Amino acid sequence: MRKLTILVSLFILFISILACASYVVVVRTEPFANVYVNGIYAGISDINGFLQITLSSSGEHRITVSKSWYLVFDGLVYVSQPGQVVVYAPLSRAGSLRVYSNVYPVEVYSENRFLGKVNSVKDTVYVPEGSVYITFKASGYIPETRLLNISYLKETSVNINLIEEVLSVSLKVEPKEFSPNGDWYNDTTTFYVYLSKPAQLTINIVDINQNTVWQWSGKGKPGSNQISWDGKDIPDGDYTVKAIAQTEKESFIATDSVRIDRSHYTNTKEIILTTTFIAVGALVFMFLISSGL
Repeated sequence: MRKLTILVSLFILFISILACASYVVVVRTEPFANVYVNGIYAGISDINGFLQITLSSSGEHRITVSKSWYLVFDGLVYVSQPGQVVVYAPLSRAGSLRVYSNVYPVEVYSENRFLGKVNSVKDTVYVPEGSVYITFKASGYIPETRLLNISYLKETSVNINLIEEVLSVSLKVEPKEFSPNGDWYNDTTTFYVYLSKPAQLTINIVDINQNTVWQWSGKGKPGSNQISWDGKDIPDGDYTVKAIAQTEKESFIATDSVRIDRSHYTNTKEIILTTTFIAVGALVFMFLISSGL
C-alpha cells in the first residue's frame, strides 16, 4: 500500500511538472517589429530585436513579423518539447510601389515571391530595395515583368498595360473507356479541361446521332478543371466529349472521345468487402481472446 501511495504521488508530481512546463519561442529580428503567432498579435520586439513568447502547447506554429518599410517575414517553427526555441526572422529593407494598370486586381511578385495584391491605384505594396525584376499578374492576362530601381523609404510608381490572353482550351478524358456497373473499378471517368483564362465552361456528351445525352455547365478557372461523369442511365457505346469555353468575345471548343462498356466486371467490390470483413473479424476475435471472453 505504501508503494502504491508513493507511485501515485510521483505520478501526480510528474503531471504537475508537465502542466507547469512552458514552451518558449524567442524571436530575433529588427527592433520594434510586430510579431504574430498563428495570426494573433504576440507583441513587439525590443530595442535589440528580441521578443520572448510563451506558448500554451507544442506543435507547429506560424511566426509572422512585420515592420514599416520592410518585407514581411513568414515562417514555421515546430516546438516538440518544453524549453526555449530561437527563431531568426531577418527582415529585408523595402520601398513602396504604386501600380497604374489598365486592369485590377494585380498580383505583384519578385523572383516568384508573392509581395502582395493591389486592387486599385490607391494601394501600394512593399518591394525589396535595389534593382529588382518585378512581375505583375492578373487573371486572364499575360504577365508583365519590369526591371525597377527601388529605394528604401521611398515610393516608386510604375505604369503597366497588361495584354489579355487569347482563350485556349485543351481536353483529356481519363479513362477513355469506363464501366459504370457498380464493381468499384473504373465506374466513373474524368474530363480534364485546361483553360488559358476564366471562361464559362460547358461539357456536352454527344452520341453517334449527334444527340446530347449529358451536359455539365459552370465557371471554368484558369489552369486545370476536373469534371467527373458516372455515365448513369446512358447506354453502352462510343460518345464524343465536347468542352466549350466562352467569354464575352471568344469561344473555343475542344473534343475527345469516351466509351462506356459495362461488360467488364472485375469483382473489385466483392474482394474489398470480403477483405474488410475478414480483417474486422480478425480484430474482433483477437479482442475477445485478449479479454478472456
